[in-house]
Amino acid sequence: MKKVLLIGIGGLAGVIAVLLLLPPFIDLGAYKARYLPLLEETLHRKVDVGEVRLRIIPTPSIRISALNISDNPAFSKEPFFTAQQFKVKLKFWPLLKGQFQVAEFTLEKPSIRLLKRPDGKFNFSDMGKKKEGVKKKKVPSQGQKPVKKAVKFSELIPTKVRVKMGEVTFQTMGQKPLKIQGIDLSLDDFSSNRPFHYRVALNLPGLKPVVLVGLLQYDDSRATLNLRETHFKAQDVDLAVNGSITHLTGVPRVKLTLANDGFETKSIFKFLSAAGVTPKEMDVTGLLGLKVTLRGPSNALASQVNAEFKGLKVNDSRAFEGTLVGRTLLRYSLGGKAPLTRSLRGNGKIIVKDGRLTNVDLMSKIKLVTGLIGLLQDQNRGATTFEALEIDFTLGDGIVDVQRIYLRSPLMEALGSGRMTLTSPSVNFRIEAALASNFRPGQ
Repeated sequence: MKKVLLIGIGGLAGVIAVLLLLPPFIDLGAYKARYLPLLEETLHRKVDVGEVRLRIIPTPSIRISALNISDNPAFSKEPFFTAQQFKVKLKFWPLLKGQFQVAEFTLEKPSIRLLKRPDGKFNFSDMGKKKEGVKKKKVPSQGQKPVKKAVKFSELIPTKVRVKMGEVTFQTMGQKPLKIQGIDLSLDDFSSNRPFHYRVALNLPGLKPVVLVGLLQYDDSRATLNLRETHFKAQDVDLAVNGSITHLTGVPRVKLTLANDGFETKSIFKFLSAAGVTPKEMDVTGLLGLKVTLRGPSNALASQVNAEFKGLKVNDSRAFEGTLVGRTLLRYSLGGKAPLTRSLRGNGKIIVKDGRLTNVDLMSKIKLVTGLIGLLQDQNRGATTFEALEIDFTLGDGIVDVQRIYLRSPLMEALGSGRMTLTSPSVNFRIEAALASNFRPGQ
């Protein structure tokens, strides 16, 4: 017994000595010729790496540098995916039993290019699929070893995931690409049995950093992600997010709702103005209630925006200034070829209280008419102010079609219609006005 114990202690001491004498990382570059073809066969892509190193102490880990995965030649000659460094930490005790279990996954400066053809097919659609013509394996007869059960997607995801300084480029072939930079992703305590924490931060062109944070729950059997207690933060606005993303192993389908009952709009309208969605002459501040829904497959996503104006202060030199209340409904199909200003569809009813008209042409016509009927100078100026301005409109093809304009002021009442263009801003209204029944010129 003593002899066995001494042998065991000696063996353990020998292992410890070897570990202490080993370099921090062991170069596995000589094995690239063995394992890269297997990965290439699985992905149907050419794969190349720089250094491949194994670390034993203090934590078993593998570090891969300069990872490069080629694209489908039918789409591009540029790389589909690159990463400066890829590192996995392994669970120690399972490794002693010959089991390869990843505890943590870190990806530094990855870059991925997602390309879509006009027919809706993406450049990653064929990755991981079995090649046509490959014969199915025969069912093993008695005495043969059974085929191993397929590994579930959730079993491939480590407990912790980190992505640092990533970049994603989206492009429909023949159109201008959209590049998203500064992507940071973290998953903590990943599990397919219970919700886990996640955080995504990224930079979109023209926006402050965008953050999505909350809980996710993954359903492996349905390849579905459910979002819980999630918040989307952008341009100083915090929107609660609920819903799911299904068909993750194919073309993902989205069913999401983002909502906030009331938030300050100044930063949002500054962004919309810079993007050309709203006129640059228009300044807006105040509270807005918002509900955004996203529905459909990822390659043909439809969005709908319900907005409730809760006393917005509007100052538009082309039309009016005042306090705005009311509701609007806007629809937009993402991924279309037309610019946003021409793709928007919708309708609404808004009321502007305690305001004044600012459109130069309209003001000059009103002053001309009121002057002809004998209004004094002070009364003339008062004709362009109002107690309430009601507007019913529809939106489409870059044109706001106003079916009804009703204006009420101490001096007069006016009724009309008109239109306003968004692409090349202009206003054209037709107004019929009458003096208020209780008003007397010269008083």
